Amino acid sequence: MEKNLMIRTKKIGNRGEAIALEYLKRSGYKIRALNFRIRHLETDIIAESARRLVFFEVKTRLQNENDENETPLTASQVKNLKRALIDYCFKNKISLNRAQLDLIVISVNRATSLARLIHYRDIL
Repeated sequence: MEKNLMIRTKKIGNRGEAIALEYLKRSGYKIRALNFRIRHLETDIIAESARRLVFFEVKTRLQNENDENETPLTASQVKNLKRALIDYCFKNKISLNRAQLDLIVISVNRATSLARLIHYRDIL
């Protein structure tokens, strides 16, 4: 991947995570960790709300007005996110019954730079 494209992609991803964090804070979530890594697995945001521990994957996409929605996560990505959730809970002695995996998709309109956030709850 070209260096300038990598930098641009990283900036877009960072903007999406900042939007997601602001949304979660306004929604009453307590942020516990950002970009948590365990071995080769990573979870973007770990937060707590109503005695639930929620693992968030944040996907940010640039879109044109006529773009079709694409599948935000592959089966392999879901599998790795689930493994990260299980490993985190095991390491921190947290019941899996308290944990869930959510997906936040941020679509940024190329023309207007306006972002739209969709929160998918308990995707496993």
